[in-house]
Amino acid sequence: MCMVSCLKFLFSGSMKPPAYEVKRTSHSVYRLRCTERTEIGAASNLPVKLVVFDFDECLTLVTLMTEDGKYSSPEQEVWAREVNFETPWVPGSRIEKLKRLFDELKHCKNGETRVLACLTRNGNANGVVAVINLMKAAGLDIHFSAIWALPYRPGRSCGAYLDDGKWHLFDPPLRSLPLDHKADVLKSVCETPRAWFPQLGGTSQVSAEVQRMANMNLAEVVLVDDQRSNFQSETGAKVLRYCKVARYDAVYREFGVLRDMGGIGAHNDADYDTLKRFVEDPWMCKDTYQVRCQEREFQGSEAKRPVSLVVFDFDETLTMATFMPVDEAFAGKIGWSPKDAPQDDWSEAELLEYNFESPHVRGKRVNKLKDMLKALVTSKDGSRRTLAILTKNDQGVIAVLNLLKIAGLAEFFSAIWTLPLATRSQIPNGVYRGSSGVWNSFEPPLDEVLAHKADVLHHVATFPAKWFPQLGEKGDGIVSQSLSRLFIESIVLVDDERANFRSESETQAKVLRYCKVARYDEAYRDCGTLNQMGGLGAHSDQDYETLKTFVESPWDYPYESVAKVATEPEIPMPTSPQHSELGSTSGLRGLPRINSKTSLCRDTLSEEPEPPKVPRIRQSLKFPAHHLDGDGASLPPPPADVPPAMPAPPLAPGGSLS
Repeated sequence: MCMVSCLKFLFSGSMKPPAYEVKRTSHSVYRLRCTERTEIGAASNLPVKLVVFDFDECLTLVTLMTEDGKYSSPEQEVWAREVNFETPWVPGSRIEKLKRLFDELKHCKNGETRVLACLTRNGNANGVVAVINLMKAAGLDIHFSAIWALPYRPGRSCGAYLDDGKWHLFDPPLRSLPLDHKADVLKSVCETPRAWFPQLGGTSQVSAEVQRMANMNLAEVVLVDDQRSNFQSETGAKVLRYCKVARYDAVYREFGVLRDMGGIGAHNDADYDTLKRFVEDPWMCKDTYQVRCQEREFQGSEAKRPVSLVVFDFDETLTMATFMPVDEAFAGKIGWSPKDAPQDDWSEAELLEYNFESPHVRGKRVNKLKDMLKALVTSKDGSRRTLAILTKNDQGVIAVLNLLKIAGLAEFFSAIWTLPLATRSQIPNGVYRGSSGVWNSFEPPLDEVLAHKADVLHHVATFPAKWFPQLGEKGDGIVSQSLSRLFIESIVLVDDERANFRSESETQAKVLRYCKVARYDEAYRDCGTLNQMGGLGAHSDQDYETLKTFVESPWDYPYESVAKVATEPEIPMPTSPQHSELGSTSGLRGLPRINSKTSLCRDTLSEEPEPPKVPRIRQSLKFPAHHLDGDGASLPPPPADVPPAMPAPPLAPGGSLS
């Protein structure tokens, strides 16, 4: 993928207005979620002094800029303001709502003043100046006291501060950070505020407003961002209070489908009030890390078909974090035991504890999982359900099966499948439990389907016998016979990765009923800080009850209100944004088009892809277990010595923006 994918606005042609408008309901799930971490402790009583906003897909819906971040005419500014900030899904001006939000956030109920700042990874060539220019186009810049841009760029100022009505460029201490991460930035802001707010100590009105920043605790900072990975760094630095802006894919104006859009209030005006109330009383929103279950809207949903098949992810869904032995036989021999290993690696008790047991709740998590799985197998009306596992663990299905056997969980499942198609011939891609209870390997039809969980489950619904070989066996019904009449809505997927619920392929396959397991980063046992941990019931026993209730009555957990406009057409969903020539007069909502050669570009750097999982390694382990990447794939051990970073070149002098 190139550094910048441009959505070109070629204003020389003509185009008919859109034939239809995309509509969303006021009950959309694309809502802001605010959280105060439980580890904030006694600091929970501290008020919020500083609110820091991400820029891309947080203040903007989607960021489309000129290549140099400048606008050559008032008409061009108007168009840039419209496509970046105004939402087609909610009535009224979003820009005006943001202005009111900022005004109200700056004034505490105790009469004191809060400070607003922006911390961005926008990758425009003109850096922080490009962000200021786009904010100015919308009239939003005057609400902020400082803007900081990651990462450090040699020869270009990475910060700007507002004083006496003008923006001044400066260089915040980005190079001194232990890691290029927003949580580390905010920690540094609290420790050395004068380095981040040059107005401190001055005599201007803004200087007076930022005086409270001179003595600040990290608990007094709120970060508003659309990327969850920005709330905790690998260094251990955590944002203690944060608001997660919803991300979504949508048909947007003339551009077709855009991925990972965002924006406060993009789909619901309640976002503004939610953020204001959280900033005033953050202690009311303690994080629970609980599972979230939903049923999408689909044709025929009124039939309320029961769930016949529940499919679980393995890594960070059934496990808390996945640790596996080094012994190669673990991935190739069904029924492997630690006593079979040639070296002293893991004991059964250690594998059970590190993979499955939670240090956050009382009682044995494995026993709770057993009770839940037993309840899921039989519905309230006495009919049988089938349980299966669909995993991306690179060690393969036998390794997963062996861990399940060690935990005593294997007996509840009828099949295990792994993605993608294994390249090693000795490792099968599937195992199933036959009518005699014996596990056998087989090859599911992965060559007939795209390697995405949503596509796989659609194929399972169409050809269940190819995925459950025991359907043709005579026996006591280990696999529910209802699988021979399977529908995609009869399947529930339980997973910790949101991207698995919808395919990005041309099929746009969707899982219609699913449960999203909470993900989090934290120090785990003797492994140091691990990111992207998970696990059903890892933080709350309520997860088990929520999942059981959802499987019994998924229609009670609607994704969106069914009160959509009845005449809304089915919209074809292409796999990439559509490039359209914009006419000179046929404006959206009456806005004239611009006759110009200038292009607005979406910067892919601002999308901030989630970092890979930290290797699952015990500090006390002489021979570390397999290192796993974000999908459970093996990685080589990290090097013992890391060469020092090259010294950064000298900074260029800053300037002033009028």
